[in-house]
Amino acid sequence: MPRSAATCRLTVWCASPGLGPWHAGEARAAERRQKREVRSFEAEYVGSLWHLDFHHGSLKVLSPRGQWQHPLALAILDDHSRLCCHAQWYLSETAADLVHGLAQAIQKRGLPRALMTDNGAAMVADEVAQGLLRLGIVHERTLPYSAYQNGKQEAFWGNVEGRLLAMLEGHPDLTLAFLNEATQAWVEIEYNRAVHRELACAPVERFAKTPDVLRSSPSSDTLREAFRLEVTRRQRHSDGTISLEGVRFEVPARFRHFRDVVVRYARWDLSRVDLVDPRHGTLLAPLYPLDRAANADGRRAVVEPPTGTDAVAAERQQPSALPPLLQRILAAYSATGLPPAYLPQRIPNQEEGAS
Repeated sequence: MPRSAATCRLTVWCASPGLGPWHAGEARAAERRQKREVRSFEAEYVGSLWHLDFHHGSLKVLSPRGQWQHPLALAILDDHSRLCCHAQWYLSETAADLVHGLAQAIQKRGLPRALMTDNGAAMVADEVAQGLLRLGIVHERTLPYSAYQNGKQEAFWGNVEGRLLAMLEGHPDLTLAFLNEATQAWVEIEYNRAVHRELACAPVERFAKTPDVLRSSPSSDTLREAFRLEVTRRQRHSDGTISLEGVRFEVPARFRHFRDVVVRYARWDLSRVDLVDPRHGTLLAPLYPLDRAANADGRRAVVEPPTGTDAVAAERQQPSALPPLLQRILAAYSATGLPPAYLPQRIPNQEEGAS
């Protein structure tokens, strides 16, 4: 079959016989390696640089829908100590999965100074890029077709395949939940505590003894608010609404004079949408989906004259204090040190087996 002109322009042939075709990006990467030397590097302090990457596992897991699926592992490593800050298996490689795993690593170890990733779609998503910027984390990206720049991460995948997955090969009906449980145990008990060949000590030992530049982890709500996309939308003055991802949201009446509004949201979670001040990044008010059925009763609120900008904390309804008996029950359960005995439900577009 004849090759199109576009395909011919994007594909070049290696000079050496028998090596086959290269894409243009691979050719440029090979040429760069010929002109620039490649050297090993290591960050001087713990928390100076983290590595993040996804890996397609060699084993399949059985989903609740009775389907065999190949999971993907997300791992975050500290460059200086080689400590695995967090590792978790997912059924997809999306920005939502990346943020879910990275937020757990930050809450376990603290805020790093820089993060190195490749140029995958999840890594370059706007939610991730803007979230890292808000948290003060420098996002370093490897050059295209240059996986050797993230070599420490590739070496970790060798341990995962050669040690962890090798022990699970004969496990019948392997599920994602058990795979994650085994991975957490293997990371904390074996990998982080085993003597590293290049370090001559365990990663956890080097992590504890070396000076670090980590910062305290923000709260869960702060992390959730950070990894969101900030966009501008034109307000429809006929009913005071804007459109996000095909869903209409109502803008509070006190902002009805705005022609364009700036909102912050994550594309995988429209339950948290906020109106923001683009000059200072201040959250002005939460936005909620348009409820046509509720508006059909004909009752309309009186528009009060503006009295100043209200804080988002005042806008959102705060729950009342818990009864003393329930507080004692929760405190007693927390004192046992046991985690809550339930599995959080995944968001709809990431349910196991969803296409």
